[in-house]
Amino acid sequence: MEPFNFTALDFETMTACRTSACAIGLVRCEDGVIIQKFYSLIRPVPDDREKTNTFVHGISPEQAAKAPTWAQLYPSIAHLIDGQKLVCHNADFDLDVLQRTSDYYGLHPRPIAAVDTATLTSASLEDACAKYGIPLTNHHDPLDDATATAKVLLNIFGIPTVEHHYSKPPSRHSLEQRKVAKETLRPLGEDEVANKETPFYAKRVVITGVLDAYPQRETLAALLRQFGADINTSISARTDIVIVGRGCGPSKMQKVEALQAAGHDIRVIREQELLEILTKNNMI
Repeated sequence: MEPFNFTALDFETMTACRTSACAIGLVRCEDGVIIQKFYSLIRPVPDDREKTNTFVHGISPEQAAKAPTWAQLYPSIAHLIDGQKLVCHNADFDLDVLQRTSDYYGLHPRPIAAVDTATLTSASLEDACAKYGIPLTNHHDPLDDATATAKVLLNIFGIPTVEHHYSKPPSRHSLEQRKVAKETLRPLGEDEVANKETPFYAKRVVITGVLDAYPQRETLAALLRQFGADINTSISARTDIVIVGRGCGPSKMQKVEALQAAGHDIRVIREQELLEILTKNNMI
């Protein structure tokens, strides 16, 4: 196999049922270089099992219940799966989750090939990482596991691990993209709001990471402000909504999870769900 172009894939499930996908990690490698990473929670297909896998991956049913369904999420990541070589550690599991969850929603992912690093190494992911000196600090986080799986495959073929956009500090340009004007941080008055019937009206909203549809954070912030959102730059117990894009700060997400666990009702919205909300409410 030519290992230079592939997508590493890892699922976590809420229960033992293979349609209960609750999180996904995807890592795209081209010409032997990791160029893209994707992570999202997934709202699981309901089943009647009472025992959950929260003790394995730390994702609670309450957290997953606020996530997009696989049907909502898949169109934004199909290009990373359809027509691609997929690499998994224990591929029988991940490919079965992919197939069964997709079947439930009538979706038809079509990868062209699959490679199992567990078969290639005859080792657990932890042991394979230890063999090649690959850090695995958060096992069962699907993005960490997918990243480790990609690195294991590259090491098997003697290819040095290189990550574009992930090991480099943010450039001045990327920092400029994340700025929000002071005026945009001032909430509009009641009579200035274009439509008070959207989910963002009178909600404190934080945007973190980079969204492909709105690479300039100011553009999205100004749009939401028109519909009554109170744009904030930091997460607190008063936050109502966090919009999450690529490269979001892990410390922010940890803070969100801690606040949710403490009983604060903070809604996490990722890009695909955001676009659906904007379209449904005639905001764009």
